[in-house]
Amino acid sequence: MGLFNFNNIWNYISLGGPMALPLLIASILSMAVIIEKLIFFTRHRDNSFRLIKRIEMLVDEGDILGALNELKGEKGPNAKLLSTALAHHSEDPARIREVLQAVGEDEIKKMEKHLTILDVIAMISPLLGLLGTVMGIISSFNILGIAGGAGNAAQISSGIAAALISTAMGLIIAIPTAIFYSYFSNKVQKKAHEMNLSMVDIMDVVTDNRREHNVQTYS
Repeated sequence: MGLFNFNNIWNYISLGGPMALPLLIASILSMAVIIEKLIFFTRHRDNSFRLIKRIEMLVDEGDILGALNELKGEKGPNAKLLSTALAHHSEDPARIREVLQAVGEDEIKKMEKHLTILDVIAMISPLLGLLGTVMGIISSFNILGIAGGAGNAAQISSGIAAALISTAMGLIIAIPTAIFYSYFSNKVQKKAHEMNLSMVDIMDVVTDNRREHNVQTYS
């Protein structure tokens, strides 16, 4: 309990000097974005193959409205693409493809939202920590110069050790932030690739259905 006591933790952080507050704010922002993205990707995952096949069965039966209703409870990017394609199923294939690309880009932007915050925090946190350390060492040597003697060596050593906490804080924040930024960036790239592949299948579902409908009409 003593090690994780709030007062002890706050005292430890406050030893980081003037950079402790910016670093603390950066850590809170980083944690908030990480939690938000974890929730986002958990809520927006879908099985594109099963989803497309399920919708394809309804479309083959001519039940476009039923397919759209089926997609209402889905939150993944592929569900958004499917519902968009079905809503424009009577339009020209080139127009449908253009709309799907626009929707796909919008979905990617949603997935990338706030990731730049993690990138910036991972980059500047060590620099803020290093700046805090430099400021702390300068302050310690100023004290030594004013004291004008070696009698304050213990005080100076204590001041330098406290200043190094600032660097430690910067690294503690930057390392996990950089890891999660890399994880989420790879996640977005994977999702974008899956969406590109899904667009081909979705176009087949919409255009094949219309082609079959036209054949039945003119036969």
